[in-house]
Amino acid sequence: MGLKFFLFVGLGGGIGSVCRAILAHLLSGQTLLATVLANLGGAFLIGFLAKWGTNFGSGEVFRAFWIVGICGGFTTFSTFGMDLYGLLQRGSWMWGLFYIIANFMGTLLLIWIGFRTAHLTFS
Repeated sequence: MGLKFFLFVGLGGGIGSVCRAILAHLLSGQTLLATVLANLGGAFLIGFLAKWGTNFGSGEVFRAFWIVGICGGFTTFSTFGMDLYGLLQRGSWMWGLFYIIANFMGTLLLIWIGFRTAHLTFS
């Protein structure tokens, strides 16, 4: 990994973070929903791009910009953790469990759906 890799990670990360901030702004007052949508949308995109990249031989720069940068900047595990902590502090155990399932199982499902979508689209 050279300097070019890290520059593309930084550029993609900046774009992903701005997109995440826009989503949070559009859903202001709905922080839990914004976090779930960011994580699920990013998961779909990662699955799609990972499959697309294997089909078209995309290289290190593609992965740096799109997967590590944009998707990494857009998704947010730390916000998920803070949101979950807040739910548990308020005694909302059922919502907390639902939030965990929506984030973890949802991201796995959407990575698979993104992968399958790319496979069907480009095969």
